[in-house]
Amino acid sequence: MFRPNRLKSRLNAGFGSTGCWLFMGSPTVAEVLAPAGFDALIIDHEHSPGGLETAVDQLRATSRSDVTVLARLAENSAAEIKRLLDAGVEGVIAPNVESAEEVRRLVDAAYYPPRGRRGAHFTVSRAASWGAASEAYFKAIEDEILVVAMIESVKGVAAIPEMVAVPGLDMLFIGPLDLSASIGEIGRYEAPAFQALLATVEQTVLASGVRLGGTELPGLPAAALFSRGYSFVTAGSDVGFLRQAACAAARAAAPVERPGASAAQLAALGS
Repeated sequence: MFRPNRLKSRLNAGFGSTGCWLFMGSPTVAEVLAPAGFDALIIDHEHSPGGLETAVDQLRATSRSDVTVLARLAENSAAEIKRLLDAGVEGVIAPNVESAEEVRRLVDAAYYPPRGRRGAHFTVSRAASWGAASEAYFKAIEDEILVVAMIESVKGVAAIPEMVAVPGLDMLFIGPLDLSASIGEIGRYEAPAFQALLATVEQTVLASGVRLGGTELPGLPAAALFSRGYSFVTAGSDVGFLRQAACAAARAAAPVERPGASAAQLAALGS
């Protein structure tokens, strides 16, 4: 349902902001995480279960909070962008963008004419409160939507100077796992080659004036990334938080095993 984009307001005011990935496709989990304190939740459609109807349920589950809800696309598709925006997501993140032409395609799909080519449906869309806020939505949406492209390959890094020149792009977000894979160092974030490439991306984006986003890495928590100039940092995911907390609880609750259990104790275990 239509409302101001709190995350974009924070970014425009110069405040560093945090996000959390939603990989489980669960409205209940989204409802639990919405008031946790993140500035944004990101529904993932690139690698995760869930589709458009699931996304709508996740949006409903978070509607009582002021957290901004973004969606990472399965692909840079105008049809997918249009349907997610009409459903009410407040920004889109395109994976593995590698050229200025791909950025233009993303921006064109996100904005109405004359700025872009997004098909108009705000007279009845959920994003415009089922049409009840159609006029307000049409007037304000270009200032409220957040358009993000991910840098996940060496080819994408080389194209950054051309990408940042495309009007309408709000942020470049570094996808570290695929970026490291593109140089044969998958997941080896400490590798000198990856560190050098990461520094190149950071310096190039920051020099352009386009906002820089990324995710926490080993040895680089959110505070360190903000100090390096990042505007937006994801600090975990629903899956990660659940797994980590469950494993920690299981370890803490595990009884101390002692050798030489009695016959009665062994019998009790089998009962």
